Amino acid sequence: MNNLMKGAFLALFLVSNVQAHSLWVNSFESFAHKPGHTTVALGWGHSLPIDDMPNSVNARVVLEKFCLVDPNGNKTRLKMPETQVKKPFVSTRGFDIFDADMACQKIALKKDTPKGVYLIEAVSKKKCYTRYTDKKGRQRLALKPMNEIDDIQKVMFSVQYQAFAKSYLAVGEWKRPKPCGHGLEITPLTDLSKVRVGDLVEFDVRFNDKPLSYSPTSIEYITAHGSSFGLADGFALFSYVSAGRAQFRVQSAGQWLVNIFHNEPITQDGPLKALYNKVTSANYGATLTFTVK
Repeated sequence: MNNLMKGAFLALFLVSNVQAHSLWVNSFESFAHKPGHTTVALGWGHSLPIDDMPNSVNARVVLEKFCLVDPNGNKTRLKMPETQVKKPFVSTRGFDIFDADMACQKIALKKDTPKGVYLIEAVSKKKCYTRYTDKKGRQRLALKPMNEIDDIQKVMFSVQYQAFAKSYLAVGEWKRPKPCGHGLEITPLTDLSKVRVGDLVEFDVRFNDKPLSYSPTSIEYITAHGSSFGLADGFALFSYVSAGRAQFRVQSAGQWLVNIFHNEPITQDGPLKALYNKVTSANYGATLTFTVK
């Protein structure tokens, strides 16, 4: 195995281990009683709509931002989940029971709610993982960048990770939303308020506000699965990202999750040069959720 293949294998290994969980926004719309509402909650883990809890003892995520953005760009902060790792309130020989805070809340519309497309976004705080050998030859894992560790003999890897999640609520009409400036971002190019089974759905995919694209050295792709497609059998739809565009044809009704991960090596003159000598790579995850009628 040559050095290029070894490097690619290591990158894939790190992504699969460090980024085991995904962060997404659940938004369950209801217009049965006018003017309507949506019930919002966070998703964290692997399975729609609810999997793990954000303050899980096994895999924890802390949010930097969770908000509702109106069609004019005005932001309203949403209730954040608890960050303290939870202890079980019931513990037996067979199981533990935890109080799960998914930041569930209702956004109730009003008769005079401005028409347009509302963005619900969540952004996690940046988190670092450094695997290294200390000066006594012992392998260690620290949750900090390598420049903040004193007893390093050799660094195996040092990664900064951040997750971004989006969902949209159309009130009265759909207008194509613009990217909002996330480090890694999926933005719909299709009217998500009218998607039906069999429709082709297209997305704009950006890293650092520039179109992402696959290349011989960087395999960029989105995956997509629905609440009634893929999850039970452990697979997803797959689409390469080319010149910032990706698409797939929806296979079933219900909630759908579009997901992408991107690994960016840190170089002295690269797009993330501010991280040089702090970490060896930056890993990002981005999701977009929507409902197929």
